[in-house]
Amino acid sequence: MVNIAVVEDNDEEAKNLMNCLTQYAAQNLLQFQVTHFANAVLMLNSYKANYDLIFMDIKLPLMSGMEAAERLRQIDRSVTLVFVTNMAQYAIEGYAVEAFDFILKPINYHAFNLKLKRILAHVGSKNGERIVIRAEGETIGLQLREICYVEVEGHYLNWHTRDKVYRSLGPLKSIERQLPKSYCAISRWYVINMQYVRSVIGDDVLLEGEKLRIGRAYKQKFLRAYAEFMVGGV
Repeated sequence: MVNIAVVEDNDEEAKNLMNCLTQYAAQNLLQFQVTHFANAVLMLNSYKANYDLIFMDIKLPLMSGMEAAERLRQIDRSVTLVFVTNMAQYAIEGYAVEAFDFILKPINYHAFNLKLKRILAHVGSKNGERIVIRAEGETIGLQLREICYVEVEGHYLNWHTRDKVYRSLGPLKSIERQLPKSYCAISRWYVINMQYVRSVIGDDVLLEGEKLRIGRAYKQKFLRAYAEFMVGGV
């Protein structure tokens, strides 16, 4: 099942896009769950970070598609975004919001078919690469590769990414099973992403400029896991 959002204020154009998706799914034995939003404000206000793919018009009422994409990237860095527009001159601006592709209106099914194959291949390659958390009153999708480490602080978890720290409520055990093998606990208070380890010196791990202490009971397990990671075993 691929969860798709269509953000389009023109009912006829939205219907055309959704018909193309229905036809593609039927021809390729796929299942799409498609939700239509008449404007980007509605989509953002109800956003749950559970979409795999978003088709968004650029010229929208209340908030432009480009502005909405900037807001979207603040809460979900990994969802695949595709602009559907007759304004091809905005293609370059799409790179700033990590748009994967553009589809020009009016949509031709043959051209759409070719584009969607590439788009879905990208969506498939990204599945499982994010974790959804509730932080600061918002549901946020974090790309796993961007998380340096998770810190336990009382009843809270601090998610340290490369450029920001997100704070969510809940025990560490609630999320450990959702993390890939490139993550490893080094103490009761830290689970680290071994991709960011720069060195291990004594009882300390140097991680992107931060030094974290390895718990005595965790050290041997961590060293084995890190050795396997370094030789490509993870």
